[in-house]
Amino acid sequence: MKKRNCPKCGDEVGEALARFRMLNCPSCGTSLFLQDDRLTLAGELGVMHEVPLLFGLGDSVAIGGRAFTPVGHARYSYGRGTWDEFWALDASGSGGWISVDEGDVVVQRPLHRDAPDLTRPPTLGSRISVRAGDFTVTEVEQATCVALRGNFSEVLQRGERYRFVNATGKKAAILSGEFGDGVVRWYLGDWVDAFAVKVTRP
Repeated sequence: MKKRNCPKCGDEVGEALARFRMLNCPSCGTSLFLQDDRLTLAGELGVMHEVPLLFGLGDSVAIGGRAFTPVGHARYSYGRGTWDEFWALDASGSGGWISVDEGDVVVQRPLHRDAPDLTRPPTLGSRISVRAGDFTVTEVEQATCVALRGNFSEVLQRGERYRFVNATGKKAAILSGEFGDGVVRWYLGDWVDAFAVKVTRP
């Protein structure tokens, strides 16, 4: 792997670049992202106001027999309030998102293969079929990223806006889509009972 150095302090960033495109320099804490094979300063990350959280960065989070370690924290506003998204790694180093919104918890992984072939957000009540089953769109909103902390597999930006949709399936299945700046991303997972989330702090 090519060695890269922090543009602020000059120290080598190290092996984190093998897993993340956006990360904190381990020496000075500056947020950086990988762009065009170069490390660049991430810019303004916003103020992560202190609010009660179910877990935080570096905690060990056990959900449904799986263990996760949150390494990145993004907060989004949808007008009426905010919710928190954590990029978390499991024991194998594979990443997924844990969303926490007013006590509701969702665990999802990026859906690359077999993702819906949609270029615009579907409307409320629309049906979406993927290999995992059939889903009905129950929420369509606009979200704005207001604060960022930690490491992520993709480059996120404070102030970035997109339309998101949530679609519910059988049992606790949930399919989510993000539409913004010509980019569409899909995520598939499940709702989780917050009381079933076990947290161990380091």
